[in-house]
Amino acid sequence: MFAQGCRGAVANPPAVHFAARTLLPAIFAALAASVAMPRVPWLRPANAQSVSTLAASAADDATSSNNQVKLVRDRAGQLIAAYVQNIDGTPQVILAVSQDEGRSWTPLAQASSGPIASRLPTLDLDGGGRLHVAWTRYDDGVGKIYYRVWQGRWVAPQQRISPSPGYAGFPALAVDGVGNPHVLWYGIRAAASQPSGTRHESIYEIFYTGYDGRAWSPPLLISTGLPDAINPAMAGDRTGRLHAAWYQFDGRVYQVRYAVRDRTWSGPETVLATRYDAFSPDLAVDAGGQAVLVWEHHDGLSSSIQFARRSGGAWSDPVDLSNPAAACRHPSISVAPSGTVYVAWETDTGEIHLRRFLSRWEPAVRLTAGGGDSFPSLLASDQGASVIWTHSAQRGSSVRYLRLGSAPGTPPGSPVDRFGPPVLVAAALLLVLLAARRHFRPKTG
Repeated sequence: MFAQGCRGAVANPPAVHFAARTLLPAIFAALAASVAMPRVPWLRPANAQSVSTLAASAADDATSSNNQVKLVRDRAGQLIAAYVQNIDGTPQVILAVSQDEGRSWTPLAQASSGPIASRLPTLDLDGGGRLHVAWTRYDDGVGKIYYRVWQGRWVAPQQRISPSPGYAGFPALAVDGVGNPHVLWYGIRAAASQPSGTRHESIYEIFYTGYDGRAWSPPLLISTGLPDAINPAMAGDRTGRLHAAWYQFDGRVYQVRYAVRDRTWSGPETVLATRYDAFSPDLAVDAGGQAVLVWEHHDGLSSSIQFARRSGGAWSDPVDLSNPAAACRHPSISVAPSGTVYVAWETDTGEIHLRRFLSRWEPAVRLTAGGGDSFPSLLASDQGASVIWTHSAQRGSSVRYLRLGSAPGTPPGSPVDRFGPPVLVAAALLLVLLAARRHFRPKTG
């Protein structure tokens, strides 16, 4: 017996059956997609592009060190990336550009030159659209910091900005509001020739130099305390302040240290004093000028990714972002103008994972599978995030790119962006009910 409508009339069963036949499969497909997809609302096949190859031939450490900025967007909307490629057997710093949101890439310029290895590039844009690039060049086998500016062409030849003799490596670069570049590196002073008694008997320290429009300032030591201070990261805020982080030995373990430059550098402070090692920090600055920080937290043989935010002159308690059961390393962080935070890292199985913070941390999602992926570097925007990384396989290494973001025409934070397939399921159910009601007509005769 068919269901009865108003006044005891028989509903139109063919119409209901037609709606069920056409719409219910869509509902089940959406449900299956919602179960199979990673539990991250904003990451869906509709808004995650296929991985593209930025450079088919690259060095094994092409995007190292990934706490350096490797990816920027210029005023025309083009993406520009820095990486390392072997040219005639010598590692060189290369720039590539994309005009279609990373779907295709073309070489832009070669920053370094000569028969000497150059690695560890970083870059930043100034308000006039000039691209500033810094990297490590191994003159006589010893690292030196080099610098260059691109403005449709190279403005001048590559220039060494660190002193000689003495080691200098792993530069961090930030450009201020008037277009002047500032650079950090870790190095060894010429006078520091005796072992320091640190865990590895290293005597690395963090140095700063800035360009005032006329000349580079003499290198300034900013990592006061025991030596063995390594791998600086740096970001500037809208007021012109520079924020820096690195990891440094405190006599027992390595701790993340933080300092700010507002005309002069503040004394460094320890972010989180623990009895465990903390390595490889990266930091970014939000629109309000507050620093956010990620690092590797090591406990015995395991390592995890932790996050902290600075507010009111103090650091928040650390947040564990990665699965503590998996060894994770090399985090990268970027903040969109809206304040959305993205963090990516690699696992010991060679996969890239990512988390996003809106009003809370969303679950981590695996971006790659199959292994061989390392050194992810992020660039956030209000439309999503872009990530590049090094992929290594038996046939060689390459640089890969992926963009994640809202579906075209979907504003960030909309219900579809937040809830994904459940919204589609609800919409499909509503269509079924409306179709059934439309054909559920009582007889009036």
